[in-house]
Amino acid sequence: MTDTHIPSTRTAPTPGDLANARPKPAPALASSGARPKDAGVYDRHRWEQALLAADLPHSNARLLGLVLAHLAGPGGYMPAGGMQHAGRLAATARMTARQTRISLHYLQANRLIYRPDIADWTATDVVRPITLTMPPAAATQPPGDGRL
Repeated sequence: MTDTHIPSTRTAPTPGDLANARPKPAPALASSGARPKDAGVYDRHRWEQALLAADLPHSNARLLGLVLAHLAGPGGYMPAGGMQHAGRLAATARMTARQTRISLHYLQANRLIYRPDIADWTATDVVRPITLTMPPAAATQPPGDGRL
């Protein structure tokens, strides 16, 4: 029996849809700067598979996720005050700072990254750390049979 590729029935949003869309609040997580207990063991290859399989509303979030995977350390962690400032990430990914902030929000809402809550972050002059978190194993396989 051969597997057949079934195209996605999801329609791509138009630029107007994205401009009018309001991001949903990110799920509340612990506010400390430490790696969350449910973050899972980081494996860059599996994390990138999960990123590509995630139901993100725009390709900018995927691009930013790949940039984060490239910049993160071997444990998937970017310490506070590092490269993850929206302006620096925007320049690296060639996006605007606003697109970068929105993409970070979508990555966090899909539990692909963890950042401490900004309301609880006391070091206002230091950028919050980012941890690339491993989603459940079921979400790491993209649709289709994997062939190009």
